Amino acid sequence: MEPVVLLYHIAPAKETAIRALCEKLSVRMVRVPVSRHGCTIGEALRGEGADRRALRPFSEEMLVMNLPGILMDFFLQGLAREGVDVALKAAITPTNVAWTADALVRELKDERQEFLRQMAKK
Repeated sequence: MEPVVLLYHIAPAKETAIRALCEKLSVRMVRVPVSRHGCTIGEALRGEGADRRALRPFSEEMLVMNLPGILMDFFLQGLAREGVDVALKAAITPTNVAWTADALVRELKDERQEFLRQMAKK
């Protein structure tokens, strides 16, 4: 599958910076509208499936990336260099490709909370 970045709820100024970075790296960028947040990540990647709103709507910004290793590194470094902060970021995996965006958001938030709990224990 081609290199692609899915954008969920990304603010316009951030989207402009991400678009420029994607063009520089020859990565396809897809802004996923709210009307498609109930589609699976795989459907969003392929542009398939009918519009489906999320069962549990979310408002968090999220990037979902299908990028090979070194390209992922360049992309994340580029975001940092441009000062583009997006709290929820995920690489596409064989597991989460079948999840909806709202399910992925919940999982990422749970992982972040667990990480913060572990850090507080140290």
